[in-house]
Amino acid sequence: MDCIAIIPARFASARFPGKLLASLAGQPLIGHVVESVSRVEGIDATIVATDDERIAEVARECGADVVVSVGEFASGTDRVADAASRYSADIIVNVQGDELLLDPAAVTEALNCFRGSGTELGTLRAPLKERRDFWDPNAVKVVINDNEQALYFSRAAVPFPRAEWEASVDMSTGESNTAWMPKVVDQTSTCGAWLHLGVYFYLSEALRRWAALPPSRLEKAEGLEQLRVLETGETIQTYLVNEGIPGVNTPGDLERVRALLGEHA
Repeated sequence: MDCIAIIPARFASARFPGKLLASLAGQPLIGHVVESVSRVEGIDATIVATDDERIAEVARECGADVVVSVGEFASGTDRVADAASRYSADIIVNVQGDELLLDPAAVTEALNCFRGSGTELGTLRAPLKERRDFWDPNAVKVVINDNEQALYFSRAAVPFPRAEWEASVDMSTGESNTAWMPKVVDQTSTCGAWLHLGVYFYLSEALRRWAALPPSRLEKAEGLEQLRVLETGETIQTYLVNEGIPGVNTPGDLERVRALLGEHA
């Protein structure tokens, strides 16, 4: 196989246990993701890597192959690497199991760009259109350079909008307090930040290198596995898609997706 897609889909989640089995428009979340990935052109097989037989059953019903992973993994990428070791593929696409509303055509276009780029690691970014997401730690931000390569990923508001904030002043002493207060600003502004979407492209050898590394200092601090390879000096190319919302991390996120689909639970 030239290219396979692997969806890491563990049952446990600190913020939303069992979220991948939550119902959306009459189908579990993981079913929606499998169907979206299956419509991406250029992928020879869609595989769900899970530790739960209920998730595996839904995946099989949707036509995906299933790898039941045994043991604990430091991240979704490590789970993907374990599943990928059972296949022969030049390119592996990792789509996080909670990334709903992905546009298969946009992912296809990004995958085609990755194929011809000569780079070994890639991921997706989208405009961060809602200010609440800029400050939400569940919405991961990515900072890029002029070549659209990732400089850093963070749950924090980055790049920090320095011009929108000011130090408060103690009028009795004239000294600045340590607290910073937001100015009155355009509440729709997101300061040119980018939303990171949980879709990765790897050449097979690059994925093996990634998984062979121990979790890094910044990865542990932010809870973001992509920082592991950035700390070693590797490059992650980003590819722009026009639309994206943060993945489903909480029950509130699920309600947001329902609203976007016009569903009233």
